[in-house]
Amino acid sequence: MAAGGLFTPMSWLLETLPPPLRTALVHGSEGAGHLASCARLAAEAGLTSLAADLLLAAWAESPLDAVLAGQVAALAPAPPAARDLAAHVAGNSSAPPDLSYYRRLAERRDTAKIKNFLSLQSSKEPGNLFWARLGLTHALDAEDWDWVAQVTAGLPEPLAKLIGGDAAMMRGDALAGLENYADCACLMQGPGRSGPGGVSGEPGGGGDGAEGFAGLPGLEIRLGLANLGLGDEEGALNRLAAGLARQPWRVQTLLVLHDLARGRRVLSGRLPGRVEILLYTCNKAHDIERTLQSLFESDLGGAGLTVLDNGSTDATGEVLAAWTGRFGPDRLRTVSLPVNVGAPAARNWLMSLKHVRSSDWAAFLDDDVNLPGDWLGRLGAATALYPEAGVWGARVVDFARPAHVQSADVFLDPSPGEAGEGMRRFELSSVHHQTLDRGQFAYLRPCATVTGCCHLFRTSGLLSQGGFDLRYSPSQYDDLDHDIRLLLAGQTPVYQGHLAVRHFKSTGSQGAAGQSQYSVGWANQYKLHQKFDPASFAQAAQEADAAAWDDALAKWRASAAD
Repeated sequence: MAAGGLFTPMSWLLETLPPPLRTALVHGSEGAGHLASCARLAAEAGLTSLAADLLLAAWAESPLDAVLAGQVAALAPAPPAARDLAAHVAGNSSAPPDLSYYRRLAERRDTAKIKNFLSLQSSKEPGNLFWARLGLTHALDAEDWDWVAQVTAGLPEPLAKLIGGDAAMMRGDALAGLENYADCACLMQGPGRSGPGGVSGEPGGGGDGAEGFAGLPGLEIRLGLANLGLGDEEGALNRLAAGLARQPWRVQTLLVLHDLARGRRVLSGRLPGRVEILLYTCNKAHDIERTLQSLFESDLGGAGLTVLDNGSTDATGEVLAAWTGRFGPDRLRTVSLPVNVGAPAARNWLMSLKHVRSSDWAAFLDDDVNLPGDWLGRLGAATALYPEAGVWGARVVDFARPAHVQSADVFLDPSPGEAGEGMRRFELSSVHHQTLDRGQFAYLRPCATVTGCCHLFRTSGLLSQGGFDLRYSPSQYDDLDHDIRLLLAGQTPVYQGHLAVRHFKSTGSQGAAGQSQYSVGWANQYKLHQKFDPASFAQAAQEADAAAWDDALAKWRASAAD
C-alpha cells in the first residue's frame, strides 16, 4: 500500500504556519472546542481559508452547536450545502429563559431524570434543536445508543446520517458507520439539493463522490476509518490519504494512515530481558480479582508479577493468596503492608525490591484494569520503534463506556505570562476528552505524558529518576510529575494507541466537586503547579512538542517518498 505522493504539500503547509497554530494542530486535530480554537488562531494570522476549513471541521464535530452553526452559516468560503444546513441549526435553536431545573439535574448526574426531562421538552418543542443538542450530549456521555437514535430521528437527514455514522463507529458497528457516512455524503452533494431536509435522488447512490465530500470536508476521513473498522485496509488507505490531501492539517489522520501503511497497527514484540509487572491495591478485592484474571489470561512471556497489598482490610488478602496458590510464588509475589502508605510510596516500595531492581523492565498497572491478551507485546513493539523514550503508555478507555478515552497522547500547554504563587502554570491537552473514539486515536507517537494506569519503564531509567514524589500521597499526579521530570531530563514519553486498556473506574467519578477525591486532587494539582518554575514547565512542554513535530514531519516525508 502506498500513498502515491499525496503528501508533498503537507509538511510545507505546517512548516509555514505560525508556531502557536502549528503546535496546536500537532497536539491534535479532533474535538469541536480545540478545532474552533485553532480556527481563531488561523484567523488572527490572516489565514482565512484555513480558518474557514478549521471552523467547518469544528462544527462537523458538534453539528447541533448553534454558535458554531451560526459562524459556519456566515462563512463565505464554506460549501453552500454546509452553510444551508448550519443556518437551519442556528435558526432553529432557542434556549429557554430558565434552565435552573435542568442544571440541578445535571449537577446531580441523574441520567434517568435528565433523559425524561429532555425527552418531554423535545416533544413539546419538536422543532427546537436546543433540546436535541442537550439530549445528544447526555446520550453520548452515557453511551445510550437507543437514546442517540431517538434524538437523531427528528433531525434533518444529513445531520441524522452524520451523527448516526459517528454513533455507529463509537459503538463498534463499522458497517452502519460506513452506510451512514456514504448517505450523508450523497445528501450533501451540491447538484440537485433540495434543502437541509434531503436531496433529490436515492441516499447511498454515488455517496462517496467528490461533490459529497466537498459539501462537508472530513467525511472522506470518516469513511476511511469505517473501512479500517471493517478490515478493508486498502479502502481505508485510499480514503484516508485522499481526505488528508484535502485537509493536510489533520495530523492525527496522518498518524493513523502512517501506521496503517507500515503495518504498525498489528505489531507485537518480546521485550529483551526480564520483565517485572507491578501492582498495588487497597480494599478493591473485586477489582484486583478481575485484573489478575485478565493479566494471567494474557501473554506474559515469562514476566514476573509482584502485587503490594496496601493495608487492605477487605478480602484482598484472600484473593491474592488464591491466585498465588493457583500460579505459584515463583510467578506471583505479594507484599503485605499493615497500613495504606499511598500510591507514590507503594510504587517506590515495589521499586526497592531486589528482584525488581535487577529486572530489565518494570511495568506498572492499576488494580482495576482489563487487559487485552497482547498488551505486553504491544508495549514491546513501542519500545522497538521508539527505543530512546523514557516511558511507554497506552490508550486507556472506560470499561463500561469504551468509546470514552480516559487518556491518550497528552501534551502540556504552559500558561502565558508570569505565573505567580497559587496560579496554574500549565494545562493538559484535552482533545481526547472533547470527542468519542471512532478509531482516530489508534497510532504511536511521542507526547508529554502517558497515564500511570498502564505504563512501562526500563528499570534502570526508572531508578535513575529517584522514584515517585511522596508529596502526591495518597494518590493523583505522581505519574504526571514523573513524566515532567523525564522530559526535563530529555526523555520523551511515547503513546501506544494500538493498545487499548479498559479501566473499571470512570473518569471523574470520584474527582468532581463534592466527590470523595476532589480535595485530594485539587491539593495535589496545586503542589504540582508550584513544584516547578514556569521556565521548567515551558522546557518540558517544548521537549514534547519538538519530539511530536519531528515525528510527524518524518512521517510526512516517508509518506511523500512512497
